[in-house]
Amino acid sequence: MPGAAIRGRWHSLTAGRSPSRLTLAATVFFWMASALSWTLSCLRVDHRFGSGMGRDLVTVWRAERVFAHGGQPYSLVATGHRVYLYPPSSLLVLRPVALLSVHETQILGLVATAALAWATVMVTSAALRRSWWGLTSAVAVFALGWAQPMVAELSLENVTVLCALGLAAFYLLTTRGHFIAAGAVIGLSLSIKPLLLPVLVVFLLARKGRALGIAIVVPAVLNAIAFAVVSHPNQVWSKLPSLLERSGIGVELNSAWVGVGHVLGLPGFVTILIRIVTVALAVAGAWWSWRQLTDPATRLVTTTSVLLIGTFLAGTLSENHFMLTLVPLAMTVVVPGAPMRRTTGAIGILLVMGLTPPGSLLGLNSEANLSAFGAFGMALLLVTIVVVLGRQHLQVAGGPATPAELSARPKALDGTLA
Repeated sequence: MPGAAIRGRWHSLTAGRSPSRLTLAATVFFWMASALSWTLSCLRVDHRFGSGMGRDLVTVWRAERVFAHGGQPYSLVATGHRVYLYPPSSLLVLRPVALLSVHETQILGLVATAALAWATVMVTSAALRRSWWGLTSAVAVFALGWAQPMVAELSLENVTVLCALGLAAFYLLTTRGHFIAAGAVIGLSLSIKPLLLPVLVVFLLARKGRALGIAIVVPAVLNAIAFAVVSHPNQVWSKLPSLLERSGIGVELNSAWVGVGHVLGLPGFVTILIRIVTVALAVAGAWWSWRQLTDPATRLVTTTSVLLIGTFLAGTLSENHFMLTLVPLAMTVVVPGAPMRRTTGAIGILLVMGLTPPGSLLGLNSEANLSAFGAFGMALLLVTIVVVLGRQHLQVAGGPATPAELSARPKALDGTLA
């Protein structure tokens, strides 16, 4: 089949230890194309948004400046009516931002966002046992530059890119057996933004209690310190309803089922039912991913991504830039046997990354259309993983395993990944 031939050719280009001239030429081409396209993207963001660039990072800057001068960073009056929603511990971790001017924050934030996105791809490549600077990284970086979540991240300069890099570092450290360091990385990420909370489940699956403890203790200690030094930190609780009950204004920017259901006019009970089914699929997908995938890195990335997808869809908030945490899942397409090598997986990734049908198809505006099809894409990814691994589970359960099946199963299911 043509698809199989293309995948075979791609694997031959990316997996070899001694790259051919064609591979080297393609790698250089994509890195040069990436450098050019990303530079143009940053210039467009700077030209289009100007003083309004980096809205989210400027909000962090305002809160940090207030904190640095002993004010109340969660007070709307003190921060110029910008809502600061991150936990008090983030004020300690992101404290250096207060040393910059607002213009320096915007410009350096734009450059740092792009650099951190590149680093996320390269670290993920290393976790997948590919070269940091190889063809896999080059193609992924080039493609990511055109993805809608990345475009949004560049304009907002949200700290989600830090979480994405932390997730990639978690994959690299864990696949190399450094669970304690991986726990510290996740703990630091949770101290900035609790986006990666579902990752804690992976430590349980891996039976790494000490690493889980580190991942919990780091944000707990930092928040304890922050509550002691931040002025009126309890004000953060009054901001949570706007985060956890995202409805009405801004709902079209939400790819969680509650947001999509509101946009599409679905009855409340239908949305609740869809959310329950999503949770059930996520639980089954995560369990089967952990038990059945043979490649350690693919097992880790797929399990974590399923948990994140389940949280994004069944939760109350799933913004566009959250999808950056699913970039590693898309990159597993280079690994033989990965669920993402299926056609439906590719379609799901394209929808998640913003390649959506026209808004007129559902009668939605562009933002609502992007959010709705982002949810459909995540759902398609989840169903693809569950169906692929569910079939494997049924095949194994349906009869005695052959020697080939036994050799293909994970070498250890006691939590080790190497």
